[in-house]
Amino acid sequence: MNDTENNKKSVHQGKNAKRFREAKGIKQEAIAIELDITQQAVSQLEKRQELDDEVIKVYARVVGIDEYFIRNMVDDSILEGCNYFYDNSFQNRDYSSQILNFNPLDKLVELYSEKDQLYERMLSEKEKVNSYLEKALDKLSK
Repeated sequence: MNDTENNKKSVHQGKNAKRFREAKGIKQEAIAIELDITQQAVSQLEKRQELDDEVIKVYARVVGIDEYFIRNMVDDSILEGCNYFYDNSFQNRDYSSQILNFNPLDKLVELYSEKDQLYERMLSEKEKVNSYLEKALDKLSK
């Protein structure tokens, strides 16, 4: 057997499809809808060594990768292939400029104080409504 035949036998298209799907954060339900099958059937597809051409096309389109990677990636090289997504937006971002300029705990405290202020306003509105109703009842009873 030559190297090409060894490589062909070690390719597990179902695992490749699953790994790329998970890497993109896509649920099995999305694939199931596209293939018009159940989520359980998608789970079974991802356990298969070889996938049909139509299934590979759907996975590639939904996940946003070239079909080549599902068909040919060897388990050891799957992580290297993650750099070949069509959507390279994550690679083009400058994360050094994304620094939090606030303390999340301060924001939480701020939200709670806003909630308390809203609650106080609701109570005052309730008191106003109750006083209007009492006045209306007094007029009716006279």
